[in-house]
Amino acid sequence: MAQIDRIAAARNLSPDDLKILIEQNTEGRFLGIFGEPAVNTVTLNLALDQL
Repeated sequence: MAQIDRIAAARNLSPDDLKILIEQNTEGRFLGIFGEPAVNTVTLNLALDQL
């Protein structure tokens, strides 16, 4: 989320559209209790490439 403005500018997207894609490509905690939610950068980049 700290890089959302930079990535949005590089991809010619609005930050709000990018935020939606990030939320769609965020995986939850392992087994629901371990770790922190994390962005799957592979699927996010693939989704960005399809735009």
